[in-house]
Amino acid sequence: MALYSKVLPRFATKRSKQVQEEMDLMQSIRAFTAVASVGSFTVAARHMQVGTPQVSRAIADLETHLGLRLLNRTTRSVALTAAGERYLFHCKCILDRVELAETEAAGLCAKPIGTLSLGVAPSFDRHHLAWLISGYQEHYSEVSVQVALVPRSGEMPTGQHDAVLLCDAVPQGEQLVAACLGASQSVLCASPVYLARRGVPETVNDLGGHRCLQLDTGEEAAGQWVFDGPEGPETFRFEQTPLRTDLSDVLEHAIRQGSGIGSLPVARALPALRSGTLVRVLPRYRLAARNMYVIHPPGRSGDAKTRTWVEFVKASLPARLAADQASFVSYIAESAVLSKSNTEEKIGEFNL
Repeated sequence: MALYSKVLPRFATKRSKQVQEEMDLMQSIRAFTAVASVGSFTVAARHMQVGTPQVSRAIADLETHLGLRLLNRTTRSVALTAAGERYLFHCKCILDRVELAETEAAGLCAKPIGTLSLGVAPSFDRHHLAWLISGYQEHYSEVSVQVALVPRSGEMPTGQHDAVLLCDAVPQGEQLVAACLGASQSVLCASPVYLARRGVPETVNDLGGHRCLQLDTGEEAAGQWVFDGPEGPETFRFEQTPLRTDLSDVLEHAIRQGSGIGSLPVARALPALRSGTLVRVLPRYRLAARNMYVIHPPGRSGDAKTRTWVEFVKASLPARLAADQASFVSYIAESAVLSKSNTEEKIGEFNL
């Protein structure tokens, strides 16, 4: 018995030391991931609510533990090494699994509660966003929603949000769960005042002589308009633009004020087209539709808020997008009938 009384304290001490080292390693992983995400020791420390020296020491200990350099540091920037990029991918997977385990242990997966953090890309038609949030909260009243505009798609910080809505290609280089929500149709518009002043373009080539306003989504395709025309696909590429913005509201107001020609989602454009506030440009051409997506990191799949949001959006948005498309087709048919009627009226007047 005396032997066990001597051995057990030593075993307990050794085990406690091992547990502490594992906890320190996890904190170092969190610190490294935070610095890599924001590119700053100071900002990462602020997010973690610790001092900058603690974060710096944690990463130094992690590099010593691994025997390699994870970050290149200068007085102005912090950049990942090649080894750091590979290690960051695994760190994110580990932290996602830990977060999921903690969530399940706390019993939060059964019922969605808390704050749902949503990122919205500039390319996503925010006309539908308020409706989606309101409808979701009718079902899950204990969830509050926090919405933020995310950077351009190539720089999208998907790990900072529970889910992101976008109308771009899904960002590459990250493990993401993506669900297509349907296609969004846009229409080329201008104000009557602008067209009276600058003339009406008849072909895609004519756009080169006009003020074309650009929605900047950060992806390569944002620098061009792709049309399906009478003679097949045609592309107009922006050389210079008097306005480039990643805010669709700003673009819409600029078009309405007569600043130039721009592309608007049909749900935004149709009321103004029907009232005559806006005029459809190049009616013989149709802009290529673009797919909408909801994406999230794989570690969020078990979270009740994220899971129920994705399920709700997948069930609700496709029908609204289809209704937008049907309304646009109806508008085109109405416009064709009206144009024919006007033509016949003019012919009748001539015959008289």
